[in-house]
Amino acid sequence: MSQIFEKNLQALLKKNPQLASKLFSIPTHKNFEVVQQGKDPINLNIIDMKNKFPIYKTQPLEEIQEKQKKFKLYERYPVLFFYGLGNGIFIKLLFANPTHKKIYVFEPNLEIIYIAMHIVDFSEEILNEKLEIIIPEELTYAQALKIFLHKDVQLFAKTFELHIYSEYYENFFAQSIIETNKTLIRAIKQTITNFGNDTIDTLIGIEHHINNLPLMLTSPHFSQLKNKKISDLAIIVSTGPSLAKQLPLLKEIAPYVTIISVDASLPILAKHNIKPDFVTSLERVQLTSEFFKNTPKKFQKDIIMLHASLQHKDVLKYSHGRKILPMRGFRYTKYFGMHKYGYLGIGMSAANMAYELAYFLGYKKIVLIGQDLAYSEEGQSHANGHVLGEKEVQFKDSDEYVIKYGGNGTIRTTRVWNMFRNFFEKDIEFTKKENILTINATEGGARIHGTVEMPFKEVIEKYVDKNIKKKNLKLRTLSEKTVNNLLLKAHNKISHMIDYGQKVQKKIEKVFLDVAEECENLEKLKDENRLEEIDYNKLMKLSRKIDRIKDIIETKKLALMYGETIQSYLVNKELDLAKIMVRPSNTEIEKKAKLIEWIMQHKEWLFMLAGSINAQIITVKRASKNLEKELKKRNIPFVKIK
Repeated sequence: MSQIFEKNLQALLKKNPQLASKLFSIPTHKNFEVVQQGKDPINLNIIDMKNKFPIYKTQPLEEIQEKQKKFKLYERYPVLFFYGLGNGIFIKLLFANPTHKKIYVFEPNLEIIYIAMHIVDFSEEILNEKLEIIIPEELTYAQALKIFLHKDVQLFAKTFELHIYSEYYENFFAQSIIETNKTLIRAIKQTITNFGNDTIDTLIGIEHHINNLPLMLTSPHFSQLKNKKISDLAIIVSTGPSLAKQLPLLKEIAPYVTIISVDASLPILAKHNIKPDFVTSLERVQLTSEFFKNTPKKFQKDIIMLHASLQHKDVLKYSHGRKILPMRGFRYTKYFGMHKYGYLGIGMSAANMAYELAYFLGYKKIVLIGQDLAYSEEGQSHANGHVLGEKEVQFKDSDEYVIKYGGNGTIRTTRVWNMFRNFFEKDIEFTKKENILTINATEGGARIHGTVEMPFKEVIEKYVDKNIKKKNLKLRTLSEKTVNNLLLKAHNKISHMIDYGQKVQKKIEKVFLDVAEECENLEKLKDENRLEEIDYNKLMKLSRKIDRIKDIIETKKLALMYGETIQSYLVNKELDLAKIMVRPSNTEIEKKAKLIEWIMQHKEWLFMLAGSINAQIITVKRASKNLEKELKKRNIPFVKIK
């Protein structure tokens, strides 16, 4: 074993053991020949013996040097994506530029990786996670999403481009290139959606969470449900059009399985006298309360209702079961440090939340029914008996077509349902590694990749034991003393959030005024054709002031308190600023033009940033009244928030 290959293999064993194992099992390269062209020992070409085609058409080193010249355009890009590794020399040379923080290479042939790992020492880049080599056919949506959720990658999502290494890859891997690109773009779209694009929704969530703190803290805590499964099988009941056909079978097995219902399915189950064990509810809108209003109060008794802590007060008012209020995993909820009350609802729907709950409870077999995530053939969007109507969602021009359940053809779905499916597929890929079996027994709708598709009747015959009834689950609350301490802690946290936010807001506003004044001056010089009078030293000082503001908002402290709101306001602006950041600036003129645009674009950025922090401060002050009312009722001394 060559020394270079051994170093690379050792690095891969730590960072990508699966790839290391595959490379270790290759005795040599059988389908490719390595040819030295000329006297230079690194002028190495790789010939595909089966297709009689080289990776480099002429001299490898000359082509690499030419490629280096072309990639001057990308020298400011922190993240690069390649389809094809070649002999590895060009990729190694790119790392001489410290701007390139991450390079992802999709190489379809294991033998080419094997050869490159014998030629180039990538051990340092692999260990520092600067280089990731991925076999395209093994790329899943969940892996692609993980790439774009990386902190060094996500803000450069709009600069994404999949570079094809050479003509060889275009000729023989065209379909793979298309599929890889599609998967990555799908992940980019989801990443941008995850940032949140509606600040009002974010602020409503913050207001509801703070308003609901007294109820959350006086209710049973979510963490006690960890690994507390009450049967061997969990069935998640959603409200897709296909649900009706599964209800008779579900009623028959109800005493022996755990039924986790989404909120919208609760009234339907009540009509069929099928009592769920758990209900999950996620949305922050008042309309969600209709599902509980339309379910008899008596029927709800003893059901464990899992309400996200950011739900509307009317949802909680009409929910009459045993309430638990876990928090969604947002930064502002984690800021309060109430970790015992737990986090649930990373996904986008109550069904995603239900799947997370089943995992948390410790189920190794999870069954989905009514999870169509598509219109029925008749254009129905929801199950018969849905409170908001069977055709609540109507066809739209933005609708998409995806693979049907069963794999035979395609079916119409919405952009939102597709996002729900994305979360399912991501979670299912994760749970598979823990030997959790997810069965899609919906028998209709869209295919959810990663599930085993099986008729519900067959699931029951195979996995339900009617000799063993499910257990009851006891819930407990924390002591009054502990709750009192937590209520006061929450109030102190709110006070600190407001005080710190006001200080940061003042700093931002000061820099904004300086930038706004200079932008006005730049516009005037441009209108009067006096651009030679621009003071670039002053612009550099302003740029450094902006950098100091960015340093503040990137701290963990500010991110925990205001990160979600800032993100909602600024994400698209940040993605556009990234395009300026990666633009070449090799000449003095390019540098000056880039600096001017950088300053000009940050005028709006600073204004929006200060505004977002101020909006959250106003919201938090208003929401804190309910908490202060509870503290007063309990005779707990506190300093009133003004």
